[in-house]
Amino acid sequence: MKKLLIGCLVSFPATLFVACGGRSHNGTYVANWKNEYSVAGDTIIIKENVATKRTSYRKIRKGQLKPKEWSVKRWILNDPNGPIIELGDHQIVLGSTIYKQVK
Repeated sequence: MKKLLIGCLVSFPATLFVACGGRSHNGTYVANWKNEYSVAGDTIIIKENVATKRTSYRKIRKGQLKPKEWSVKRWILNDPNGPIIELGDHQIVLGSTIYKQVK
């Protein structure tokens, strides 16, 4: 009976690992863009189910770059109140923005 219990306890996490893909999406992902009104860059760091999004941008007014502004947001992945992130191979998608993995 003891061997059966130990076998079940060992095999259950292994089954979950294989069933869920087993791939960790921990890493740093970036996206950059420029238009006539601003220059911006986003960095999303995913570590142990927590996502941190750092956004920096510089407004362009009358052809001149203004000082850099930034914001930081954090959320738990798969939180119903958080944004939806589509996880892919070496990239993620948040809304319509594609972030490429850099490390």
